[in-house]
Amino acid sequence: MYHWPALAHTLCGFLVLWLVMGPVSAHAQEAFLDVGLLVFDPGIPADKAARSRLGIFPEIRKSEAKYMPVVLRDVLMQRGGWGAVRVLPELMDSSELLVTGKILQSDGQQLSLQIRAQDAAGVIWLDAVYEGSATPADYTGSLQRDPFVQVYENIASDLLQARERLGAARTSTIREIALLRYASALAPEVFSEYLAVGESAEYTLQRLPARGDPMLERIVRLREQEYRFIDTVDEQYVNLSDAIAPAYLLWRQYSAEQAVFVGDFEDRVLGRESRGRPGSFTALEQTYNTYRLSRIHAQDLDELALGFNNEVLPTSLDISGTVYKLSGTLENQYGEWRDILQQIFVLETGLTPSP
Repeated sequence: MYHWPALAHTLCGFLVLWLVMGPVSAHAQEAFLDVGLLVFDPGIPADKAARSRLGIFPEIRKSEAKYMPVVLRDVLMQRGGWGAVRVLPELMDSSELLVTGKILQSDGQQLSLQIRAQDAAGVIWLDAVYEGSATPADYTGSLQRDPFVQVYENIASDLLQARERLGAARTSTIREIALLRYASALAPEVFSEYLAVGESAEYTLQRLPARGDPMLERIVRLREQEYRFIDTVDEQYVNLSDAIAPAYLLWRQYSAEQAVFVGDFEDRVLGRESRGRPGSFTALEQTYNTYRLSRIHAQDLDELALGFNNEVLPTSLDISGTVYKLSGTLENQYGEWRDILQQIFVLETGLTPSP
């Protein structure tokens, strides 16, 4: 339940963030685009037989879908050239640059990702499959380095090349469109006329609101509050990924070893100290032990993955002295927070919320 007196109180407490220039003009002076990385599609087949045939553990895949965007986030931040880079629990169409991904294959030996990047104007920067391979040797030493980091490096390089082709004017336009798309979602009757949508679903900036437009100032403040929450969610994704990384990388190592074992049984046996003859008891025992160890670690990670969605901390956010506490999964918290922001906007403006 929302406490309307508390919500009304927040209306008096918002600081004016844009004093000299209009909010759109000030926003346009920023040099870099912000990036939203949506949690990946895990690519889990509905058919159980297909999952078994492909060696897909659903709970592990769900964890991978949260872990991999964090790896890409870290690579993008290390490369530089971007504004804020955040992992998103749900689709945010008004992201200045939205990156989505689907896991096509991930078994410790092969990684294949379908990556799509689209800016706020609706222009697709890239839509391609990125692949990489690893051997058991890639897992030796420290397990802190992802063996498929080159896949993420390649994605980051392509994104940077696309950004560098834009130029400052186009970058500013994308940022303006992103803000106005966000505004249009809250108050379409006020802001929809500033944008035009073509047949290809690309957005064109028709004109800008007047400098110091009070309605847009409210929108800017609300979006900053939403970014505060997303930053909190992003931090939780990072913490969860750090927690799962050791077990996950170890599981991938065993998966890679098992794949090599199955693919080249005789070489695998000859590499053992016992050098068991193919078909002998020793060789069969080696096969069983490899499988057993793989299953043990898969089960351990399955248990860890089962709690991944539940092991999230309640989030508390303060808006001008009013504290809001959110609980549940990160996706649920995000939905609840957006509802709160919309209610605040309605109280501020007296407008009817858009459906």
